[in-house]
Amino acid sequence: MTKIVVTILGRDRPGIVAGITTTLASLNANIVKARASSLSDLFLMLLVVDVSKVKVPLSKLVDKLKSEGGKLGVGVSVEMGDAYKKEKRLIVLDMDDTVIDTEVIDELAKMAGVEREVKAITKAAMEGKIEFKDALTRRVKLLKGLPVSKIEQFKSRIPIVPGAIEVISELKKAGFVTVLMTGSFDIIANDVGKKLEFDYVFANKLVVKNGKLTGEVKGKVLDAESKLELLRKIAEKEGIPLEECAAVGDGANDLLIIKNAGLGIGFNPKKLVKKEADAFVNVKDLKVLLAFVGGGKLREDIKNRL
Repeated sequence: MTKIVVTILGRDRPGIVAGITTTLASLNANIVKARASSLSDLFLMLLVVDVSKVKVPLSKLVDKLKSEGGKLGVGVSVEMGDAYKKEKRLIVLDMDDTVIDTEVIDELAKMAGVEREVKAITKAAMEGKIEFKDALTRRVKLLKGLPVSKIEQFKSRIPIVPGAIEVISELKKAGFVTVLMTGSFDIIANDVGKKLEFDYVFANKLVVKNGKLTGEVKGKVLDAESKLELLRKIAEKEGIPLEECAAVGDGANDLLIIKNAGLGIGFNPKKLVKKEADAFVNVKDLKVLLAFVGGGKLREDIKNRL
């Protein structure tokens, strides 16, 4: 018997259970076990599903579940039974629009008076229409001359995504290695990483001269390939296989770590990420990650029955 575990998470509303179970039944997938609970003020449902008799490729079943989840306004995770059993021990998170509720480059662009130009490049990059390295170089060049003093003032009002502080604290207590890995900038990421007590922080380094940005990035640009390379190095250093790692992000620059980690999670993701990720959530509360990577009685009950 081939089994998958489907996790459904979102604001409770009529039709969630019916929508998901009907979708599974239409593909000849058989629900073996089902458990429902709550996480904070969210509805949580875990299903063990036998897919041995499903006549379509598993990828099509996953796509249909994600599509139905999108219609219902809930997040969906699909994992193979064996993968679900494996404890996750390392988590890497993107920063902008994941840990913090803003895009740093857009905020810096406002200060520099080039908001419209930068936002257009950012949008294209997040949707995968422009290579990240090229997009970053073009945007940073537009910031030339921006005083660092203005950026320092911005640090004090950076909005942290709800649940971020709590979830990182809980995961660290559970023994997770926590990594903040962003294509954004060190001048912000180092502060956010320190505030939330991440074990590792990686970001692009802005060049500063005479108290102003030069419009350049120092060293190798942290793009999708570099993120994956770093994840592999950290996992090896910590003695943790990739299948025991989770990666969380929202844009094209996160795709490779999301696809190569044991569990890839799209957090309010762009369309491209939503399609490729094992899981996606569409509520701005990072505590939902505990439903996917944390422990708890509900998850343990499902694991014991696989």
